[in-house]
Amino acid sequence: MKKVMKITYGGAELSKFFDSVTNIKRNIGSTWENSTEKLGNGVDFLYNSRGSKGISFDYVLKGIFFNDINHNKEQLASLVNTKEPIELIFEDEPNKVWLALPDGEQSFDLDSGTLNFLVPSGEAESVDTKVLNESNSGGELGTITHNADGSTKVIINNKGSLETFPKIKVTNVHENGYLGFVNPNGILELGKREEADGETVKESQILYTSDSDSKFSKLVDTNAENPQTSSVGMTCDTSGKISYSKDGLRLTTPSTVTGKTLRGGMKVFDLPPDSNGEKGAVNFYAWFNILAHALDYGQTGVLQILFTDKEDNLVAGYGVVKTDMVGNVGNVKFWVGGDKPREWKSLPFTANDGEAPKDPNNNTQFNSKTGWHDFVKKKGALSFHWKGSRQTINVPELAEVPIERIYVFIGNWSGSNKFIGDLSLRRFWCRKDYVSVWDDLPNRYQTGSVMELDMENGKLIKDGIAINNELVTGSKFFSFPPGESELDIYQSSWNTTPPQVEIEWKERYL
Repeated sequence: MKKVMKITYGGAELSKFFDSVTNIKRNIGSTWENSTEKLGNGVDFLYNSRGSKGISFDYVLKGIFFNDINHNKEQLASLVNTKEPIELIFEDEPNKVWLALPDGEQSFDLDSGTLNFLVPSGEAESVDTKVLNESNSGGELGTITHNADGSTKVIINNKGSLETFPKIKVTNVHENGYLGFVNPNGILELGKREEADGETVKESQILYTSDSDSKFSKLVDTNAENPQTSSVGMTCDTSGKISYSKDGLRLTTPSTVTGKTLRGGMKVFDLPPDSNGEKGAVNFYAWFNILAHALDYGQTGVLQILFTDKEDNLVAGYGVVKTDMVGNVGNVKFWVGGDKPREWKSLPFTANDGEAPKDPNNNTQFNSKTGWHDFVKKKGALSFHWKGSRQTINVPELAEVPIERIYVFIGNWSGSNKFIGDLSLRRFWCRKDYVSVWDDLPNRYQTGSVMELDMENGKLIKDGIAINNELVTGSKFFSFPPGESELDIYQSSWNTTPPQVEIEWKERYL
């Protein structure tokens, strides 16, 4: 039995329709176009560019009788009928994928023909993603070497014939204020270089993190008044109980009290003093991860993270609220205190698990794979993260009011008996900013924070939050050239504990 080279297009096997495949043409590289300017003698070269690539092959269709041949011809035409480039893979190069679409006349005579494809990019990329990390360092992909001064030298082996744009993930093993990435194709810097010793500087200090308190044991039960609802004249019973369950803080014992607007459980945490012994934070940052997913229509519920002064007066609050007792509409809500405590904004989302990308309100923010948000107080400016940016309101009377206490409430509306299926506070940490200390540099990146650099799309992410604003002026997103190249990663000079590094890329070929 004659073996026919396997050829797939968009995941469908074209070659199952063929008795033979011959004359496969994948010419060297793509097309090159040179731009020149005429001279008296010859031309002056201006520049050149790569164009598209053509791929073709001849085939003989399976079938003895015309009806079999015609059936296979129709099936083949259906499979190659596409309006956008899709994956074309040949068996002799199984790790190369060409994003191609049919091009020109697809000739056919009796039982044989020629298929012609156009690759607009003129290049292929590897099917698999190459990943170099601490575990496979020293293998064929490259080597990661950590130095005693805290810097890291990475040798990358890009086996493609074109440059590739990597994704770099750096996990800080020690608090750190600066990251520099140096490669032959560019330099990128994040954060701040250290300041001179012997000066009083402003730094950020972590006041709490659930990373070291995974079951939120430092947050204690309270039956106090809910500071958000009481500030606007609503009533709330907090005799239920929230505690760690499955993945974070959840409502584990519902309140049975009636006659209140809300009912549920609540915990409280008093912020500890900073390194100077001072309590309260006028400049404050909190990062948290929330899951909010209704498992059935009409389920309702409330999760609030509330920030108050020492007298339990509301400063601000971030919450997920679902009042829809029929459908599946939830809202993220931002509350502010001050002279006029109020709900500042309410933004809708579909309380699904993010599985409906065509829904304009698809739950991209609180599903099982996401959930990260933050809140910032800079004097009287209150900023709430939502969908990749922060929304800010200025409340002047709160400029010198410190946050001293944090409340977490999880519960339901008294008029509903269907509690939302998945509602959880999965992670939380907070810090005090601009603390005056005798030190070299504010610790911008906490231990365990994860930095993700996407060189192809020009994106920088820290713990799920976009941080392109932390780029040092003059920084450039870069690529890895073909072959071996070096990437050097630098930290603050006082940080001699190297980070964990992982780099992934797709190889690209002409």
